[in-house]
Amino acid sequence: MLDSLYNKTVVCPVCQNKIEVTKVKSKDCVIASRDSDFCIYYENVNPLFYDVWVCEHCGYAAQQERFENISPIEAKIVKENISKYWKPRSFCGERDIEKAMEAFKLALYNLCKTSAKPIEFAKVCLRIAWLYRMKKDEREIEFLKYALRYYSETYESETFPVGKLDQYTCMYLIAELNRRVGKYDDAISWFNKVISSPEARANKTLMDNTREQYRLAKEAKEKG
Repeated sequence: MLDSLYNKTVVCPVCQNKIEVTKVKSKDCVIASRDSDFCIYYENVNPLFYDVWVCEHCGYAAQQERFENISPIEAKIVKENISKYWKPRSFCGERDIEKAMEAFKLALYNLCKTSAKPIEFAKVCLRIAWLYRMKKDEREIEFLKYALRYYSETYESETFPVGKLDQYTCMYLIAELNRRVGKYDDAISWFNKVISSPEARANKTLMDNTREQYRLAKEAKEKG
């Protein structure tokens, strides 16, 4: 296993078995660049590949920040709908992009079965889109559209902040995802909402990004 990685023992909240999960040492997470929808590229190992923890015994999978936050009712649903059909296999150790994709799609399947909130779907779909982007795979657009749908539902139905996501970052993401899937009128409209929000101006980086992506959306619309 790479020196940048280490294993940690956790208890699966669904089946109560001890499992090993792999994490990236924070000192080795050196950022090389960022995309305008917050996709981060790293100089060495990419922590995104290890963001989803998977129980090898029962098939429960979730992003590590919410892995332990599953209710007894949801755990029962996982047991009845996923564990019953699960063939035990380990996701511990070094992952390539294909293994990372498999883990994220398992997390998405778990969300579908447990009827999770839109924000959880949004985060997982966006990250699957990023993985497809890294592979230069056109299915990126399909998952950007899913992410756009769920961020829009989050904006319409939730009280902010939603976890770490504030209202204006959500508005920016809706705008940028619209731009990336070619919906330039919607993108321009959402970028304008951010620019015209006095509270958003407190976040200089967000405002700078918004103005730049607004410009790109306008140029793309003019080119047809």
